[in-house]
Amino acid sequence: MYAAALTACSSEQASGAGARLADRGWLDGPRAPGSATPPPPVERWDLAEQLGRLQPATARARSQHAGGDMDGEILASPASGYPLRGPASVAPVGATLLERLYGVDAAPVAYFVMIKRPAGYDPAGGDWEYLVVLPNGGIEERGKLPLCARCHAEAPHDRLFGGGR
Repeated sequence: MYAAALTACSSEQASGAGARLADRGWLDGPRAPGSATPPPPVERWDLAEQLGRLQPATARARSQHAGGDMDGEILASPASGYPLRGPASVAPVGATLLERLYGVDAAPVAYFVMIKRPAGYDPAGGDWEYLVVLPNGGIEERGKLPLCARCHAEAPHDRLFGGGR
């Protein structure tokens, strides 16, 4: 079951040490090299607090995120009901799912997060907000991220991959 939970879109571009995740094409496409636009201010996410309230939902396995080059594991808020969602089941507002991604060593390199928002946040996207969080808690990207939304539109249970009942 956990292998299915980790199945999601993979990007063809997944290299470049030190580059922002968006620059690697893992989000809504690469940015122009040498762009004069400075990166946005880093917003913080209380990673320790969030990780403390989430529970393991899958074992560590190969993730299809980030080009399929990393291992990942899913953590979920207890109210999310993940991974046991049925086709007609909709996650409650505030449900949070997080995939912790690992590179070649044992330390996480990124966290991909989905948070269910109130109706009207993004009706076409199932009202999910997506975040890419760095290991230091800095938010790389957040919002209605097009690549995340496109891939998760293919998921069978309220934009979620994984088991069903």
